[in-house]
Amino acid sequence: MRIRGKFTKLGAIKYVGHLDTVRLFQRAIKMAHIPVAYSEGFNPHSKVYFAMPLSVGVSSEGEYIEIKTTKDIDLDETTNSLNSVLPEGIKMEKFVEVEQQMPTLMSQVDRADYVLTLEAPTSPEISELEENLNQDTLIIRKRNKKNKWSEVDIKPLIINYHIEKNEEQIIINTQIKTGSKANLSPELLLRAICPNHFDTLVYDIHRKELYNEQEEEVTPLKDCVNV
Repeated sequence: MRIRGKFTKLGAIKYVGHLDTVRLFQRAIKMAHIPVAYSEGFNPHSKVYFAMPLSVGVSSEGEYIEIKTTKDIDLDETTNSLNSVLPEGIKMEKFVEVEQQMPTLMSQVDRADYVLTLEAPTSPEISELEENLNQDTLIIRKRNKKNKWSEVDIKPLIINYHIEKNEEQIIINTQIKTGSKANLSPELLLRAICPNHFDTLVYDIHRKELYNEQEEEVTPLKDCVNV
């Protein structure tokens, strides 16, 4: 059986890195007595997969896990059992069954929604980020696979954005390309729009959802269960 579930990662648990999160879930699955399947070979590993690694310090309400089991299981019971042993800040939504022919979870990720919150921004910071976001191009310098510096325009990786301002914060709601085909990290986006003030920025990053894109149809991963 192949099941997929959405979970949150909120509060202090956001400072636990991806590999430790993987280990955390592996232990929780054992404690919840979920009959997880294992790979064959000299060093078998549990067939537990995640959609897209989350950077340390980034919270999320749109994380996904996929588990292959050795037999059919009750999905409501599995959700409740796992939630009873997961730490505070991580909570599973109901699991759904996924067709065996579906592509891997990670390969289905094409977009992500983020909320970037800047605390107590200064006037120069506000002016810089608005000016850069409104440009037709947004050039950054990064190392390529040959470890050489090159200039890259990341503006095509920004699908949309909306800026909200109040006396204490700037809130940027944005959808960006994410995944193996094209990927823009929210940290790199912040560095690109505030290059002169990035080191002094006080910010928070929150992921809201992950999406699959097929031609012109964009679907949340939680709905990508059938071929």
